Amino acid sequence: MATIFRRYKSTIYGKYRRAYLLYGLATGVAMGLISLIFNVASDVPLNNPDNYVTNIVMAIGIFGFSYYYRKQLPEQKVTLKELMLLGLGMGVVSSIAFGIWELFDLKVLSPDMVTYYNNERIATMPSETPDDLLKIALVKGYSAYDWAIISGFRSMVLSILIMFFAALALRTEKAPVQIKNRETGEITLEPAENFGIESWSKKLKKQ
Repeated sequence: MATIFRRYKSTIYGKYRRAYLLYGLATGVAMGLISLIFNVASDVPLNNPDNYVTNIVMAIGIFGFSYYYRKQLPEQKVTLKELMLLGLGMGVVSSIAFGIWELFDLKVLSPDMVTYYNNERIATMPSETPDDLLKIALVKGYSAYDWAIISGFRSMVLSILIMFFAALALRTEKAPVQIKNRETGEITLEPAENFGIESWSKKLKKQ
């Protein structure tokens, strides 16, 4: 019997690259604006890397723009792959934009906050061993560039998780499975519903 190879063949319905550049930039600007507003209105700096409010803004941006992107597509057809690519792009672009904002804020608007960040981080660190003291000495030397990179990187990592859940929640079409017969070279497409957990449960019920 011929050996069967299976792989998912996703259709891309929209211009997701252009979309994630625009939507990611808009999300990054929103993160910077909410950070600025809270910094002016509150004594506690919102753009502290230990603060998660800007990440909530990023999550709302990824979910909201993913939904808007889907609404613009013909018949609102969109696969998991397309939404994941869109969300990943938005996360990267928004994190870079927010990192740039953080650098501008710490270098121009609030240069004294670098010392505040360093002290806040040191206050949560143990200081019992020589290694602990070495880590504290390293944190004392953190600059605005270091904190900008930390903020952007942390947002980027979290965006991967947000993107995955957004794609699962908003997809409207499952990619068909491309099946190749190794002996004949013939390729056929089968609905995704014929594979995976759903198909296994149906086969078990028949047995």
